[in-house]
Amino acid sequence: MSEPIETLVVTFFEHPCLTARLADGTITLSIRDLCDAIGLRLYSQLRRLRADPDLQEGMVRLRVSTAGGIQEQDFLILEFVAAWVSTVERSRASETVQERLRYLRIFSIRHVNDAIAQAAGLPQGPSRNIEDLRDLSRYDEAIRGLTHQQRALEESQDKARQAWRDHEQRLRTIEAQLAEAVVLSRSQRGLIYQLVQSWAQARIERDRMTSAAAFAGCWSAIKARYRVAKYEDIRAAQFDDCVAYIQRAYQQLTGTPLEISEQSELSFGDASHE
Repeated sequence: MSEPIETLVVTFFEHPCLTARLADGTITLSIRDLCDAIGLRLYSQLRRLRADPDLQEGMVRLRVSTAGGIQEQDFLILEFVAAWVSTVERSRASETVQERLRYLRIFSIRHVNDAIAQAAGLPQGPSRNIEDLRDLSRYDEAIRGLTHQQRALEESQDKARQAWRDHEQRLRTIEAQLAEAVVLSRSQRGLIYQLVQSWAQARIERDRMTSAAAFAGCWSAIKARYRVAKYEDIRAAQFDDCVAYIQRAYQQLTGTPLEISEQSELSFGDASHE
């Protein structure tokens, strides 16, 4: 169990998802939020991920701030997300997300095949482009070669990660200085995320809605109110109004005020104060 060095809410598949960076620079995404975005049952997908010996390596459990305080949650390393979501049952997702997942799977299949063909010196694209079946032995040799390359790549990752972390830190510092003057700051995005967690949970309990439907409805209402395609595009000047809007919606639903605790305000510190 560990705590991330940085968290941020980013839109994935039309739904705000909590992301977290580990101490070595690795980026992870909340499996719970990804399941809500696609319309998947969380516990079923956790069992599926844990049963897969390859995808299992991408799972990490982190202590993160939620509407109910610091809690443990399961996250998936970014590099593993495409391999996982391209094979999930997507019938419950919106048409837009279904289309993206379908093309992602097709792209993955074709990209892997083209990479192997290129390594083997064979024509890329459909297999009918290969004229001589005897050339398939080169295909197998290429697979073995790519396996060796991957092993060597993994052995040198520590050095690459350190260089990348230094470069990424410089870029994030510059981006933060440019972006936070216009759109929501890191802490503002985090606080709104927590408030929506409470709002959606109240809808689940009162209206007997599914988790996916409750969260989707809350985020859709917010994006429609501020006319943005992505949650993170809300302007900083609209932050107070957004907080008040969520609090009103919560109180109308439950009859009780939605308070902002001091812990919530401190949970998502701005990068400049870390």
